[in-house]
Amino acid sequence: MRRAFSTTYRSLPRLSTTQLDDAAVAAFARDGATCLRGLVPPEWVAALREGAEANLAKPGPLCDEHAAAQGTSGRFHDDQFLYRRWDAFDEFVRRSGAGAVAARAMGSNTAHIFYDQLFVKEPGTSAPTPWHNDTSYWHLAGDQIISIWVALDTVPADAGLGYVRGSHKWNLRHRVTNFSGDAHSDRNTYGGADALPPVPDVGAVAPGDLLRWDVEPGDALLFYSAMLHGAPGVPADSPHRRRGYATRWCGDDVTFVDLPGTMNTGWKAAGFDNGLAQGAPIACDLHPDCARAGA
Repeated sequence: MRRAFSTTYRSLPRLSTTQLDDAAVAAFARDGATCLRGLVPPEWVAALREGAEANLAKPGPLCDEHAAAQGTSGRFHDDQFLYRRWDAFDEFVRRSGAGAVAARAMGSNTAHIFYDQLFVKEPGTSAPTPWHNDTSYWHLAGDQIISIWVALDTVPADAGLGYVRGSHKWNLRHRVTNFSGDAHSDRNTYGGADALPPVPDVGAVAPGDLLRWDVEPGDALLFYSAMLHGAPGVPADSPHRRRGYATRWCGDDVTFVDLPGTMNTGWKAAGFDNGLAQGAPIACDLHPDCARAGA
Protein backbone atom coordinates (compact mmCIF):
# COMPACT_ATOMS: atom_id res chain seq x y z
CA MET A 1 0.00 0.00 0.00
CA ARG A 2 1.51 3.31 -1.07
CA ARG A 3 1.62 6.38 1.21
CA ALA A 4 0.69 9.80 -0.10
CA PHE A 5 2.83 12.92 0.24
CA SER A 6 1.77 16.55 0.13
CA THR A 7 3.46 17.27 -3.20
CA THR A 8 1.32 17.11 -6.34
CA TYR A 9 3.61 14.81 -8.28
CA ARG A 10 1.54 14.73 -11.43
CA SER A 11 2.22 18.42 -12.04
CA LEU A 12 5.99 17.94 -12.10
CA PRO A 13 7.89 18.33 -15.40
CA ARG A 14 8.68 15.29 -17.51
CA LEU A 15 12.20 14.09 -18.17
CA SER A 16 13.46 14.85 -21.68
CA THR A 17 15.13 12.54 -24.19
CA THR A 18 16.80 15.42 -26.05
CA GLN A 19 20.31 14.51 -24.82
CA LEU A 20 19.94 11.07 -26.39
CA ASP A 21 20.51 11.86 -30.05
CA ASP A 22 21.73 9.10 -32.38
CA ALA A 23 25.39 9.78 -31.59
CA ALA A 24 24.77 9.66 -27.83
CA VAL A 25 22.83 6.40 -28.11
CA ALA A 26 25.62 4.87 -30.22
CA ALA A 27 28.26 5.96 -27.68
CA PHE A 28 26.17 4.48 -24.86
CA ALA A 29 25.92 1.16 -26.72
CA ARG A 30 29.68 1.19 -27.29
CA ASP A 31 30.89 2.21 -23.81
CA GLY A 32 28.06 0.80 -21.68
CA ALA A 33 27.62 3.85 -19.42
CA THR A 34 26.98 7.56 -19.78
CA CYS A 35 26.06 10.63 -17.73
CA LEU A 36 23.06 12.79 -18.62
CA ARG A 37 23.46 16.17 -16.97
CA GLY A 38 20.37 17.61 -15.31
CA LEU A 39 18.13 14.85 -16.64
CA VAL A 40 15.92 14.99 -13.56
CA PRO A 41 14.39 18.44 -12.86
CA PRO A 42 14.85 19.99 -9.39
CA GLU A 43 11.18 19.44 -8.57
CA TRP A 44 11.63 15.70 -9.00
CA VAL A 45 14.89 15.72 -7.03
CA ALA A 46 13.03 17.30 -4.11
CA ALA A 47 10.25 14.72 -4.36
CA LEU A 48 12.70 11.81 -4.50
CA ARG A 49 14.62 13.19 -1.52
CA GLU A 50 11.36 13.40 0.42
CA GLY A 51 10.61 9.81 -0.48
CA ALA A 52 14.12 8.72 0.46
CA GLU A 53 13.82 10.19 3.94
CA ALA A 54 10.45 8.50 4.41
CA ASN A 55 11.93 5.16 3.41
CA LEU A 56 14.91 5.56 5.72
CA ALA A 57 12.43 5.94 8.57
CA LYS A 58 10.15 3.09 7.42
CA PRO A 59 11.96 0.67 5.10
CA GLY A 60 10.43 -2.22 3.20
CA PRO A 61 10.79 -6.01 3.49
CA LEU A 62 13.84 -6.18 1.20
CA CYS A 63 15.84 -3.50 3.00
CA ASP A 64 19.45 -4.21 3.90
CA GLU A 65 21.53 -2.10 6.27
CA HIS A 66 24.90 -3.28 5.02
CA ALA A 67 27.19 -1.41 7.41
CA ALA A 68 25.24 -2.58 10.45
CA ALA A 69 25.26 -6.17 9.20
CA GLN A 70 29.02 -6.02 8.62
CA GLY A 71 29.63 -4.35 11.97
CA THR A 72 31.36 -1.44 10.24
CA SER A 73 30.98 2.31 10.66
CA GLY A 74 28.31 4.59 9.26
CA ARG A 75 25.10 3.63 7.48
CA PHE A 76 24.67 1.93 4.10
CA HIS A 77 20.94 1.70 3.43
CA ASP A 78 19.75 -0.36 0.45
CA ASP A 79 16.08 -0.97 -0.31
CA GLN A 80 14.02 -2.17 -3.28
CA PHE A 81 10.53 -1.87 -4.79
CA LEU A 82 9.94 1.58 -3.36
CA TYR A 83 7.54 2.36 -6.20
CA ARG A 84 5.20 -0.32 -4.83
CA ARG A 85 4.96 1.50 -1.48
CA TRP A 86 5.55 5.25 -1.89
CA ASP A 87 3.70 7.65 -4.17
CA ALA A 88 6.80 9.74 -4.96
CA PHE A 89 8.59 6.77 -6.47
CA ASP A 90 5.48 5.33 -8.10
CA GLU A 91 4.79 8.60 -9.91
CA PHE A 92 8.44 8.89 -10.98
CA VAL A 93 8.46 5.37 -12.42
CA ARG A 94 5.09 5.59 -14.15
CA ARG A 95 4.65 9.24 -15.12
CA SER A 96 7.92 11.19 -15.12
CA GLY A 97 9.10 10.07 -18.54
CA ALA A 98 11.94 7.96 -17.13
CA GLY A 99 10.59 5.00 -19.09
CA ALA A 100 10.80 6.96 -22.34
CA VAL A 101 14.42 7.86 -21.55
CA ALA A 102 15.22 4.19 -20.90
CA ALA A 103 13.50 3.04 -24.10
CA ARG A 104 15.38 5.60 -26.19
CA ALA A 105 18.73 4.77 -24.59
CA MET A 106 18.47 1.03 -25.18
CA GLY A 107 16.78 1.21 -28.59
CA SER A 108 13.58 -0.46 -27.45
CA ASN A 109 9.90 0.14 -28.10
CA THR A 110 9.12 -0.82 -24.51
CA ALA A 111 10.60 -0.07 -21.10
CA HIS A 112 9.34 -2.42 -18.40
CA ILE A 113 10.23 -1.40 -14.88
CA PHE A 114 12.12 -4.32 -13.35
CA TYR A 115 12.39 -2.72 -9.92
CA ASP A 116 13.69 0.44 -8.28
CA GLN A 117 16.32 0.78 -5.57
CA LEU A 118 17.47 3.38 -3.07
CA PHE A 119 21.07 3.60 -1.87
CA VAL A 120 22.10 5.87 1.01
CA LYS A 121 25.63 6.10 2.37
CA GLU A 122 26.11 8.49 5.25
CA PRO A 123 29.46 10.21 5.96
CA GLY A 124 31.69 7.88 7.92
CA THR A 125 30.50 4.76 6.06
CA SER A 126 33.54 2.61 5.35
CA ALA A 127 31.65 -0.14 3.50
CA PRO A 128 32.26 0.00 -0.26
CA THR A 129 29.93 -1.14 -2.99
CA PRO A 130 31.86 -4.18 -4.26
CA TRP A 131 32.73 -4.45 -7.94
CA HIS A 132 30.02 -6.46 -9.68
CA ASN A 133 27.60 -6.46 -12.57
CA ASP A 134 23.86 -6.55 -12.05
CA THR A 135 23.27 -9.24 -14.67
CA SER A 136 24.75 -11.84 -12.32
CA TYR A 137 22.15 -11.05 -9.64
CA TRP A 138 19.12 -10.84 -11.89
CA HIS A 139 16.76 -13.52 -13.21
CA LEU A 140 16.71 -12.16 -16.75
CA ALA A 141 17.98 -12.93 -20.24
CA GLY A 142 18.45 -10.32 -22.94
CA ASP A 143 20.63 -7.37 -23.85
CA GLN A 144 18.20 -4.45 -23.43
CA ILE A 145 18.55 -4.10 -19.66
CA ILE A 146 19.72 -0.79 -18.19
CA SER A 147 19.62 1.30 -15.04
CA ILE A 148 19.05 5.01 -14.57
CA TRP A 149 20.85 6.05 -11.37
CA VAL A 150 19.79 9.53 -10.21
CA ALA A 151 22.10 11.56 -7.99
CA LEU A 152 20.27 13.16 -5.06
CA ASP A 153 23.47 14.73 -3.67
CA THR A 154 26.73 16.18 -4.96
CA VAL A 155 29.21 13.34 -5.49
CA PRO A 156 32.77 13.89 -6.79
CA ALA A 157 34.00 11.37 -9.35
CA ASP A 158 36.50 9.69 -7.05
CA ALA A 159 33.82 9.09 -4.41
CA GLY A 160 31.06 7.80 -6.68
CA LEU A 161 30.25 4.94 -8.99
CA GLY A 162 32.91 3.77 -11.41
CA TYR A 163 32.39 1.60 -14.49
CA VAL A 164 34.69 -0.58 -16.60
CA ARG A 165 34.27 0.69 -20.15
CA GLY A 166 32.90 -1.94 -22.52
CA SER A 167 32.49 -4.64 -19.85
CA HIS A 168 28.83 -5.08 -20.85
CA LYS A 169 30.16 -6.97 -23.89
CA TRP A 170 32.11 -9.54 -21.88
CA ASN A 171 29.17 -11.99 -21.61
CA LEU A 172 29.99 -12.33 -17.90
CA ARG A 173 27.93 -13.97 -15.19
CA HIS A 174 30.11 -14.00 -12.11
CA ARG A 175 29.95 -15.44 -8.62
CA VAL A 176 27.74 -13.15 -6.54
CA THR A 177 27.99 -12.08 -2.95
CA ASN A 178 25.72 -10.34 -0.47
CA PHE A 179 26.88 -6.76 0.13
CA SER A 180 26.33 -7.36 3.85
CA GLY A 181 28.60 -10.42 3.73
CA ASP A 182 27.58 -13.93 2.80
CA ALA A 183 26.59 -14.76 6.38
CA HIS A 184 23.64 -12.40 5.86
CA SER A 185 22.11 -14.05 2.78
CA ASP A 186 19.02 -15.43 4.49
CA ARG A 187 16.60 -13.60 2.18
CA ASN A 188 18.67 -13.31 -1.00
CA THR A 189 19.93 -16.88 -1.14
CA TYR A 190 22.51 -17.14 -3.87
CA GLY A 191 22.54 -20.94 -4.04
CA GLY A 192 24.42 -22.30 -7.03
CA ALA A 193 26.51 -19.17 -7.45
CA ASP A 194 29.73 -20.88 -6.33
CA ALA A 195 30.04 -22.57 -9.71
CA LEU A 196 30.41 -19.22 -11.46
CA PRO A 197 33.77 -17.46 -12.00
CA PRO A 198 34.84 -14.68 -9.61
CA VAL A 199 34.62 -11.01 -10.49
CA PRO A 200 37.61 -10.08 -12.69
CA ASP A 201 40.45 -8.06 -11.16
CA VAL A 202 39.40 -4.46 -11.73
CA GLY A 203 42.82 -3.34 -10.53
CA ALA A 204 44.24 -4.61 -13.81
CA VAL A 205 41.99 -2.30 -15.85
CA ALA A 206 43.75 0.62 -17.55
CA PRO A 207 42.84 3.96 -15.90
CA GLY A 208 41.45 5.24 -19.20
CA ASP A 209 38.93 2.41 -19.21
CA LEU A 210 37.42 3.37 -15.86
CA LEU A 211 34.48 5.71 -16.38
CA ARG A 212 33.64 8.12 -13.56
CA TRP A 213 31.77 11.42 -13.40
CA ASP A 214 31.36 14.26 -10.95
CA VAL A 215 27.62 14.46 -10.41
CA GLU A 216 25.23 17.04 -9.02
CA PRO A 217 21.64 16.48 -7.88
CA GLY A 218 19.51 15.66 -10.92
CA ASP A 219 22.36 14.24 -12.98
CA ALA A 220 21.76 10.64 -14.05
CA LEU A 221 24.12 7.77 -14.76
CA LEU A 222 22.80 5.32 -17.34
CA PHE A 223 24.44 1.92 -17.61
CA TYR A 224 23.81 -1.55 -18.95
CA SER A 225 23.16 -4.30 -16.41
CA ALA A 226 26.23 -6.24 -17.57
CA MET A 227 28.59 -3.34 -16.78
CA LEU A 228 31.10 -3.97 -14.01
CA HIS A 229 30.74 -1.18 -11.47
CA GLY A 230 31.53 -0.35 -7.86
CA ALA A 231 31.96 2.54 -5.43
CA PRO A 232 33.99 3.38 -2.31
CA GLY A 233 32.67 4.28 1.10
CA VAL A 234 32.06 7.85 2.25
CA PRO A 235 34.75 9.47 4.45
CA ALA A 236 33.73 10.83 7.82
CA ASP A 237 34.77 14.35 6.77
CA SER A 238 32.67 14.31 3.60
CA PRO A 239 30.36 17.35 3.39
CA HIS A 240 27.74 15.26 1.60
CA ARG A 241 25.69 12.15 2.06
CA ARG A 242 25.52 9.89 -0.96
CA ARG A 243 21.91 9.23 -1.89
CA GLY A 244 21.23 7.58 -5.21
CA TYR A 245 17.93 6.38 -6.63
CA ALA A 246 18.07 3.74 -9.38
CA THR A 247 15.33 2.54 -11.68
CA ARG A 248 15.98 -0.72 -13.56
CA TRP A 249 14.51 -1.15 -17.04
CA CYS A 250 13.93 -4.05 -19.46
CA GLY A 251 13.39 -3.72 -23.21
CA ASP A 252 11.83 -5.74 -26.01
CA ASP A 253 14.25 -8.69 -25.95
CA VAL A 254 14.15 -9.45 -22.21
CA THR A 255 12.74 -12.69 -20.81
CA PHE A 256 12.39 -14.22 -17.35
CA VAL A 257 15.00 -16.89 -16.58
CA ASP A 258 14.96 -18.20 -13.01
CA LEU A 259 18.67 -19.00 -12.74
CA PRO A 260 20.32 -20.28 -9.56
CA GLY A 261 22.01 -17.61 -7.48
CA THR A 262 19.73 -14.71 -8.41
CA MET A 263 17.56 -12.32 -6.40
CA ASN A 264 14.32 -14.08 -7.34
CA THR A 265 14.48 -16.31 -4.25
CA GLY A 266 14.45 -13.33 -1.91
CA TRP A 267 11.86 -11.50 -3.96
CA LYS A 268 9.36 -14.35 -3.85
CA ALA A 269 9.86 -14.74 -0.10
CA ALA A 270 9.05 -11.03 0.31
CA GLY A 271 5.90 -11.25 -1.84
CA PHE A 272 7.33 -9.99 -5.15
CA ASP A 273 6.57 -13.01 -7.34
CA ASN A 274 6.15 -12.10 -11.02
CA GLY A 275 4.22 -15.30 -11.77
CA LEU A 276 6.03 -15.76 -15.07
CA ALA A 277 6.91 -19.05 -16.72
CA GLN A 278 10.53 -19.81 -17.53
CA GLY A 279 11.49 -18.03 -20.77
CA ALA A 280 8.40 -15.79 -20.85
CA PRO A 281 8.63 -12.11 -21.86
CA ILE A 282 9.12 -9.89 -18.83
CA ALA A 283 5.78 -8.07 -19.30
CA CYS A 284 3.53 -8.63 -16.26
CA ASP A 285 1.75 -6.74 -13.48
CA LEU A 286 4.96 -6.52 -11.44
CA HIS A 287 6.93 -5.16 -14.41
CA PRO A 288 4.63 -2.83 -16.43
CA ASP A 289 5.70 -1.04 -19.61
CA CYS A 290 6.29 2.64 -18.82
CA ALA A 291 7.79 3.76 -22.14
CA ARG A 292 4.78 5.97 -22.90
CA ALA A 293 3.38 6.37 -19.40
CA GLY A 294 2.25 9.87 -18.54
CA ALA A 295 2.81 11.14 -22.07
